[in-house]
Amino acid sequence: MVEQWTENPRVGGSIPPPGTTFEIILVVVLQFFAWGINKHGVMDQRAALVKTHWAFIARYDSQLIERGPVMQLDDTSMVTGSTHIVELDSLEEAEKFVNEEPFAQAGLFESIIFHRFQLELGRTQFEFQSIPDYPRYFIYCLANEGQEDPRQELAEAHEAYCHKFDANFVCRGSIFSEADSWMGSVFFMEVPSQDKIAAFLADEPYKVAGLYEKTDIHRWTMGGPRNLNSSGTPIND
Repeated sequence: MVEQWTENPRVGGSIPPPGTTFEIILVVVLQFFAWGINKHGVMDQRAALVKTHWAFIARYDSQLIERGPVMQLDDTSMVTGSTHIVELDSLEEAEKFVNEEPFAQAGLFESIIFHRFQLELGRTQFEFQSIPDYPRYFIYCLANEGQEDPRQELAEAHEAYCHKFDANFVCRGSIFSEADSWMGSVFFMEVPSQDKIAAFLADEPYKVAGLYEKTDIHRWTMGGPRNLNSSGTPIND
C-alpha cells in the first residue's frame, strides 16, 4: 500500500518546501499456522524425506515463528504430523508453502489444518529458553462454531492468565478463518509433566467460559536437524 503524504515533517533537521510529496510504503506481513496430519503407516516414507523437508524449510528460516513434529502422547517415537507457523506476504504465498512442502508433495498427510495466525507472545520459538528434560506439548483449542467473536470481555483476563506461564510457552497465539473470524487458540508448552497442561487448561479463561469446542493435547518438540535425529524423531526422547 502506498500513501501520499503532503505534510512537512522534519527530516534531517530541516523542513522541506511546502507541497513536497512523500511516499510511505506500508508492508503488511501475515502469519499462518499449518498442521499436517500424517496418514497411517508413513513413518518410513517420512524418515526418507526428512532431510529434503529440512532443506525446504531452511529457505524460510528468517520467517519462521514455530516448527516441529507432533507425536503421540504415550510414544514420542510415533510422529503423527508436523506444525509450522510462518510469516509471509500473502495467502497465496502461504498456500504455496503448505502445498510445496515435501511431506505434503509426497502425499503423506491425511489432512492439513491451515489458518491465519496471530502471535500473542513477544518472541518466537527460536528465542525460547528451554529447560533440559522437560517434555513439550502442542494444544489445539478449536472454538465453537457459529458464534460471534466472544473474546472481547475475556481478552484481558486471558492475556493476564497466559502471561503467568510465559516462561513455559514456546509459542502461543490465536487462529482465524479466511474471513478473519476467531477460530480458537494454539499453545506450545514446555512443562515438567502432562498434568501441568491439564492444570493450565482448567483455569484458562476462554476454556472456563466454554468458548472451545475441543482441546486436543499432543506431544511436540522443536523441529530441525539440531533437535531431531536423521529419521525426524526427537534426539533426547
